[in-house]
Amino acid sequence: MVGEICFILFFLFGGYFLWADRFWKGSGRKEIVERKENKCWYGIFVFGVGFLLVTGRRRFGMQLRGERLETMKKIYVGRGEKNIFFIHYLKTGCVLSAVIMLCLLGVSLSGLIVQKGQLLEGYFLKREDFMGKEKTVSLSANLDGEEKEVAIEVPNKRYDTKELTQKFQEAKEYVEHSYLGGNISPEQVCKPLFLAGSIPESCIEVEWKLGADGVIQKDGSLFNEDLNESFQTEITVVFSYDDREESLTKQLTILPKKKSESELGWESWKQHLERNQEESLTKEYLELPRKVEGKEVYYQEKKMSVTNIVFGLSLFGIIAVYLLQEEKLRKELSVREKELRGDYPEFVEYFVLLIGAGMNIKGAWERIVRDYQETKQAEKTHYVYEEMMVSLCEMENGMSEAQAYELFGKRTGLLQYMKFCTLIVQNLRKGSEDLLELLEYEVTDAFRDRKESARTLGEEAGTKLLMPMMIMLVVVFAIILYAAFYNM
Repeated sequence: MVGEICFILFFLFGGYFLWADRFWKGSGRKEIVERKENKCWYGIFVFGVGFLLVTGRRRFGMQLRGERLETMKKIYVGRGEKNIFFIHYLKTGCVLSAVIMLCLLGVSLSGLIVQKGQLLEGYFLKREDFMGKEKTVSLSANLDGEEKEVAIEVPNKRYDTKELTQKFQEAKEYVEHSYLGGNISPEQVCKPLFLAGSIPESCIEVEWKLGADGVIQKDGSLFNEDLNESFQTEITVVFSYDDREESLTKQLTILPKKKSESELGWESWKQHLERNQEESLTKEYLELPRKVEGKEVYYQEKKMSVTNIVFGLSLFGIIAVYLLQEEKLRKELSVREKELRGDYPEFVEYFVLLIGAGMNIKGAWERIVRDYQETKQAEKTHYVYEEMMVSLCEMENGMSEAQAYELFGKRTGLLQYMKFCTLIVQNLRKGSEDLLELLEYEVTDAFRDRKESARTLGEEAGTKLLMPMMIMLVVVFAIILYAAFYNM
């Protein structure tokens, strides 16, 4: 059932993405085309996800707000809320859509897997060969519309019975003296029986066959809470060694339980099954009872549902992909912070060099941005210079220098940049003459911090190398010991 539903959903989702890719011509399609940045791995999913994003934004007001928006702005420097919304969620939506489609396809295909069972033609269980062992098969039996889980023991295939010369008297005497447990006599059974599973210091195997009434359990305990009067029943112990068997039957007086018609039917079914087991020991197949008291019995083998397993794994995979996307975002923030810390000494030193050469603060800022833009194609993107470009655009659009520098420090989120911006803003507002000297001190502190950071990273790297070095040491010792023992 689950596989069929997933099969239908797979084609519904596929049809939706195909429609969005080929036939959706709404006004929002142009926005998606402008933002998908020629990423071929988006494939057929980009317009389907884009349609949902455009619809959700227009009708339900979906947008980034608060702390989430501020976090995204740190990754997508210089982009507006709308631009960040579409770029980020297009990527995440396409990845999740691909995973969901693969999971739906996997669950659908898993329903086609046919498991090889042990129930043949509805009524036969195949035995193991002569060298095999006895096995237990769990089935679901249906008697007159009532379903019950049953465990059927299928002995291994045997040859015809041959007489053995060994006597079983000792085993019988042991059972005779011990089977009553704490009871006084078989006519007054009110305590658990001792149904020995083996004979001490003997290879004779013991098997107990209990009455179909179910009052005596396999462990010897009594199920007699609801019994009202005495009742005669019997238990049979079968002693076996190789192919020879001998039995000992004991009559017991217990209090019977008033049973329902359903319970009596299952007891009759068990009796039929035991009789079939005894009669077919030399046959290759054990036939299960077809009718019990004139009623048909149907069997269905219990199998592991591959569809349910794949469905569960698919849900886990979808959740895992979403969490991985969030973890990727956190890692990008961590990389951004490390990069800003690493670029700070060179950034300040370059700025001091330009100020010392006679440039004013804005001129030095523009020169650094211009130099970065000229080399941007050949080198990787640097967050600090991208943030400087944003500040320069803000100043060109009418924002005051002091406010632009303060916002630059806040966007970086690091104490070093905030301190630097505070120095240059104070210079702009108060006109202090010792700006160059203060910035030179800041350069010295920045390079001192870089040395400390490099030392810390070196210690961390040494700690990470400790385990591989220990493994190498163990390998060397193993080689030396092997060579020493080999030459002895």
